[in-house]
Amino acid sequence: MAQRPQQTWQRWPGWSMISASNYLGFTLWFTGLHGTGKSTLATLLQNALALRGYKVEIIDSSTLSYWLQRELHIDETIKGDRSHIPGYDAFVTYLCAILARNGVITITTSVSPFEAARSHAREHIEHFIEVYLNCSLSQRRRRLHQKESEIFVKDSLYQEPAKAELCIDTETELAERSALRILLYLEEEGYIAPLWEDLPTTEELAAIKTRLHPVEYLE
Repeated sequence: MAQRPQQTWQRWPGWSMISASNYLGFTLWFTGLHGTGKSTLATLLQNALALRGYKVEIIDSSTLSYWLQRELHIDETIKGDRSHIPGYDAFVTYLCAILARNGVITITTSVSPFEAARSHAREHIEHFIEVYLNCSLSQRRRRLHQKESEIFVKDSLYQEPAKAELCIDTETELAERSALRILLYLEEEGYIAPLWEDLPTTEELAAIKTRLHPVEYLE
């Protein structure tokens, strides 16, 4: 079972630019059927986190499938996104674990249909946040039609998460709102530091100095 970060931030009005613990890498493991909006939400979060000064990489399912199939010559006859095949999530887990150890935030966008594979990822990635995206079949078909994409995983094959940290209905909630909700979760759980909305009070500034002293930010 993945462990939470040791530090937790108080619900102050905000934080300036980037946390003193910016060495902390973690993984936002998106899971959900094709057309639930994983790539859209991942891009919004990547942009928001990058603006705060964090290093962020999206492990994109179609791009990774291309490299595995074409560049590494793994079954080049297979067409389309094959990120749901057994073994793919294990490879993604390995990539995320390496990046996290080097302070990089990763966001996965594969379907990741099997609970066992997601549990394996949770066990091997130190800071793991599972985000389950869902919407109706009709909505997914509309989105895939607009992107000229196909459905590669049957609904019956997908195993819904039982203990995801966040569950998001992408049909009833705007993508920007979902991104803000994820950012708020990351702030409250201590993965990232919130932005300042107002200047800190004397008491808050004293608390900041106490937190930053161990890393000698103010020396």
